[in-house]
Amino acid sequence: MAGGTRSDAEGKWILVGAPLDCSGTDRGEARAPGALRAANLAQKVGAEDLGDVDAVIDDPSRDPETGVIGFEQIREASSRIRCAVGDVLDGGEGRPLVLGGDCTILEGALAAARQRFGRVGLAFLDGHVDYFGGDTSPSGEAADMDLALVTGYGPPSLVDLAGEPPIVEPGDVVVMGHRADLDDDTRQEVALVDERIQLVEARAIRRGDPERLGRNVAQRLEVQAGRVWLHFDADVFDEGEMPAVTYPQPDGLSWDQLGDLLRPITSSPALVGVSVADYVPDKDSDGHYARRLVDLVGGLLARRKEHT
Repeated sequence: MAGGTRSDAEGKWILVGAPLDCSGTDRGEARAPGALRAANLAQKVGAEDLGDVDAVIDDPSRDPETGVIGFEQIREASSRIRCAVGDVLDGGEGRPLVLGGDCTILEGALAAARQRFGRVGLAFLDGHVDYFGGDTSPSGEAADMDLALVTGYGPPSLVDLAGEPPIVEPGDVVVMGHRADLDDDTRQEVALVDERIQLVEARAIRRGDPERLGRNVAQRLEVQAGRVWLHFDADVFDEGEMPAVTYPQPDGLSWDQLGDLLRPITSSPALVGVSVADYVPDKDSDGHYARRLVDLVGGLLARRKEHT
């Protein structure tokens, strides 16, 4: 279904917690939805809060067939996230704001958008390209693989969550904010990315005009795909700006740069949903970074609501 309209994107934001930690251990991301609620995200956005999906992963073993840690639990959690987000979209009264957990939440959330709308473009902001597979990932974490999975590369029952894969066409994806040359692992991972995906490294964003890039990405995906999903992983920030993530990295974006980049995307009439991942409350003892995230995300989405 192509040709999005403003009415597709009208309505309040509806918050869905997805406390998924794909490591099968306890790295802290699972507590992020609660911490962001405590920092008054729902009030800042004016969102209805549906609570958390049951997305607990407690199996740290790496599946011998797929190479994915906790594969069966990941599959089940992704299906539950898809159903919860699908209920929001099918209700037609608002847009989902999905709070992770880690970025494995993307498969279920985007699958729901694909089932509801058909073609959906993806604006993907992350410090990594998340394009390993079960056979190439050093860790076996599904958070190493989420972009590969949604573009059709990976095991059945994950790549086909929305029916015939891919969940999103690779040519309808723009990746922004990754660091491609920190070490051999990142260089090897970037080399795996489908050539149809547009890649914009963090250093190019820092040197350029982030707001112009955001505007160009929003316009391109609006025209090309009709509808847009925004996925934002907190490790897109520079580690000095936002240390409360699982895998902090240098040479990322500042708060101002990210705000400028996101503003045109969150203002797009084609935006149908947002997912936020990888904030770790355990690394934020006084809640400072939770409040900054709430101010950033809440400010952008509340501003969008005022202009629709």
